[in-house]
Amino acid sequence: MTDMCLPTATAEEGRAAFGNDFNPDKTLNGAIALAAAGDLAVPAVALMRAVFACPAADARLREAMILRTAVRLNCVYAVHASTRIALNSGLSEAEVETLTVGGPVAGIDPDIVLIARMADDIADRATLGGDLLEAAIERWGVDNTRKLILMLSWFNLVNRYENACRVPIDSDEKLARSSGPT
Repeated sequence: MTDMCLPTATAEEGRAAFGNDFNPDKTLNGAIALAAAGDLAVPAVALMRAVFACPAADARLREAMILRTAVRLNCVYAVHASTRIALNSGLSEAEVETLTVGGPVAGIDPDIVLIARMADDIADRATLGGDLLEAAIERWGVDNTRKLILMLSWFNLVNRYENACRVPIDSDEKLARSSGPT
């Protein structure tokens, strides 16, 4: 097996996808990899921004989704970045540790447990069991459940993309204050 990675976006590609928000010293490598996707870059970045701005999930719940999906899909890049970002976004060390174990998530905030179970089901089976769908609707309502499922599906796509492109790990310096991809 090779250690080859796909080339990252050029500064021009980054500016085309992100506009004035693009800063290669602060933008995470996973987001930069999206900017290299040619004519798919702008809509991908637009969806990424929408996902990160979605009020259906606060920063803690969103980062729990990202981290648990990365763990389930064995995305080394995202596990590394998301572990740090989750802590920056208010998840406790105990919550982060629980989300990164291989077995079922339990013993932490019930919302995070539920979203982790949903992340596991979508990553492992590409669907949600009826019990999880019912629990999510009961907890968050129909509209927010749809949004959370779309967010979880986006994180599955992004993790698979980052794995396949072999996105290089971000530096600890870049992640130190990061609370998202840009």
